Amino acid sequence: MKVKKRNFEALMNGDLTFVIHKVDKFYSAGDRLVLFETDGGNETGRSLTVRITYIMHAEDSMGIKDDYCVVSVKRSGKNTRTNVGNRPASEDEAVEYAAKLGKSADCARRFYNYYSMTGWKMKSGLPLSDWHAALRNWKDFQGTQKTPEQAETDSQLELLLPMLLKKTAGLAKQKEKLVFHDPHIGTVLQFYGFDRLEYPFNAFEVREMVKHYATSKKLGTGCPQMRSPNPYGKGTLQVPTIEEFSAILQKKKGDKTEG
Repeated sequence: MKVKKRNFEALMNGDLTFVIHKVDKFYSAGDRLVLFETDGGNETGRSLTVRITYIMHAEDSMGIKDDYCVVSVKRSGKNTRTNVGNRPASEDEAVEYAAKLGKSADCARRFYNYYSMTGWKMKSGLPLSDWHAALRNWKDFQGTQKTPEQAETDSQLELLLPMLLKKTAGLAKQKEKLVFHDPHIGTVLQFYGFDRLEYPFNAFEVREMVKHYATSKKLGTGCPQMRSPNPYGKGTLQVPTIEEFSAILQKKKGDKTEG
């Protein structure tokens, strides 16, 4: 339901405890409403979730038109959400953040134009709570063509990353701490945890794992070292990069062939 800015502020502060609307939907006590703030007819991006406590119709009181009703509402604690700053200040800000992610300027513009048309709302009708996360997960179908080099790199990651992490999780039980030559691998291990890596990943999960690794790399975040799950372990496990791990496997394969 759309609510004018002045009334929205009063609802936020608790000074206003009801809304009036046309009887065009079958609301009942206990239902939750999402109220969208408007200013000059345009939505501001802020929303508030409230619970209906009582509905008064024309037959219940004088002064209410036949096709309208008064809906008593109450803010519902942690179910209340106000979205502020859920959109970039400009297209340039979206382009700047996309560059940090390794996404193109055209991708950022398509993202910005799409959500500008939706009023910065998700498919559910609720406003975006975090446009940065939305851009990180944006599926840019017009820009998903991969070069042969990119396709080969992704294939290598999908093959080697799960193997490296599983091997690392197994060896870590004997050590005190881990040092990552590539801190982005540390981030992925931190995300999944040692126990999860004892079980195999399906193809979809492997792609998600690679996506976590790629996102960490684009954002420049990483975990250079961490404690092992063994409180009694000794020494440090040096975790190689993907390239180093690939070279180790190739060497072992060559040694077996010679033997």
